[in-house]
Order: sequence, then structure tokens, then C-alpha cells
Amino acid sequence: MKKIISYTSISLILLIMVTFSVGCSDKTVTTQSDNLDMSVISNSDSTDNTGILQLSLVKILLKDIKLNVSNANSDSNNFKTGPFVLTLNLNSNINVISTGLIPVGTYDKVRFMVHKLDNNETPPDPDFVDANGRYSVVVRGTYAGVPFIYKSSKSAHQKLTFPNMLQVQESGKSNITLRVKPYMWFIENNIYLDPSDPANSNDIDNNIKDNINNNFKIFVDNDKNGLPD
Repeated sequence: MKKIISYTSISLILLIMVTFSVGCSDKTVTTQSDNLDMSVISNSDSTDNTGILQLSLVKILLKDIKLNVSNANSDSNNFKTGPFVLTLNLNSNINVISTGLIPVGTYDKVRFMVHKLDNNETPPDPDFVDANGRYSVVVRGTYAGVPFIYKSSKSAHQKLTFPNMLQVQESGKSNITLRVKPYMWFIENNIYLDPSDPANSNDIDNNIKDNINNNFKIFVDNDKNGLPD
């Protein structure tokens, strides 16, 4: 015996299919917006006012920027992994270098690595690798009017404390500013070191690695004026 499907049954099936299709298409996925900017500022600070050292280009290879949760010794949240090249603007202008999403909370420190490329890593910039090795910092400039290129082959972990803690809220966007003073890398006992002299390499690298004279500083700067809030 042949089964007979009525027009009413067919209409009901079509109605269910259309309803299901419309219901699925109405579903939307919402994502939370980035809530933190990281900016950088640098200036051509000099101690002798004679212009013996003039920097024209400073590049730093950074990796694994993390924010420490306040009152938690080991808890941290990733902000940017990298490695990525930070090219300093030496005219004292503030620039946003990265933006990201981190959990709401209070943070007291920033950690990152000044990173020398590993042998298995692809250089993000050709300046960080040559026939002599791989590097974490590249500086160009003049010393007593003579051009130089200085390259550091040292890696260094940096841990910087906020003067005032960073409060990340559920709404809005915060900003933190990293201040870098590259001229301080080339000073020892208030005297500029000649970057072209290999005998000075250890002192220069130690200044970068050990953050002597607070060459790196971090602070909350929500109005992005280059000054701590």
C-alpha cells in the first residue's frame, strides 16, 4: 500500500526547517574588547651636554611580557609573547606598541625578557643576526663624531614595579608606559663609554642586563602623557 503524505504534513515540515534555520542564524558570538595598551617613551637624555654620544637608532628584541597579579608571588598573566622588535622613538614622543586583553584585577609588576635570538628562531629583523652571532639589542649612532654600531649578545630578565598599582576594570581601557633611557647604557661613573671599544662591552651589557640607573621604568599612564598617573 502506498503511503500518502498530505500537503498539511509537508507544510509543517517546511515550517519547522525554516524556524530552525532562522533560530541558528540569529545566534551571535560576542568577544571582549582589548582592555590594556602598552606604550613606550624614550628621550635623548645626556649628562655632559657636549653631544659626545648621539644615538640615531635603538632596537630591542623583547619576549614574554607578563603582568604580575598583586599580592601573588607566582601568579601572572601574559600580555605579549613575541619575540618582537621594539624600535625606540628618540624624540620623546609616546607610542603605543601593543594592545591586549588581560583579566580584570590589580597588578603590581611587569616582567619581560630582553631576548637574544635562539639558533632555531627566525629573526624578525635582519639587524639581529649576522655572521658573528645573534643579538638582543642593536644601537647605531656616533661617538665623538665617529659612527658606530653596537650589538649586545646578552639576554636579560627584567622585573619592573609600578609606582602605583595597575587597576584593570571590566569596562574601559588602561595604559601602561615603559620608559627606556638607552643613553644610560653607555655611562659608567658619569663618563660616556666608547661603544666601538671592545673593552667597554662588558660594562655596557651589564648596564642593559642589570637595569643599573633604572634604564627601564614602568608606570600607569592612562592619559598617555608620558608621566606616571
